Amino acid sequence: MDRKIKFTPTADKQLTALEGTPSKAAVLAQVRKALGYLELDPHHPSLHAHEFLSLTGVHGEKIFEAYAQNNTPGAYRIFWHYGPDEIMGKKRTPVITIVAITPHP
Repeated sequence: MDRKIKFTPTADKQLTALEGTPSKAAVLAQVRKALGYLELDPHHPSLHAHEFLSLTGVHGEKIFEAYAQNNTPGAYRIFWHYGPDEIMGKKRTPVITIVAITPHP
């Protein structure tokens, strides 16, 4: 399925900060791998994706949490929601919007 990943300004800044920090190269690789899984299949088992009940999107969207790392102190998580899909004529492209990329508290 053709699916697109989009980033909120916050998530874009967080990804850019990871990219600019050489000591976080391993974390960046894991985040990129998780983003790839999200794009292909948001239900991929290694993501451990689940609804994050403490947050809602700007327009009331359900927010989900996906694991970029696991069993690691300060493991990175990706927060995301479905939509808004892109519609061009009769073609609809599903979109996943990345809300935040952050270490788990």
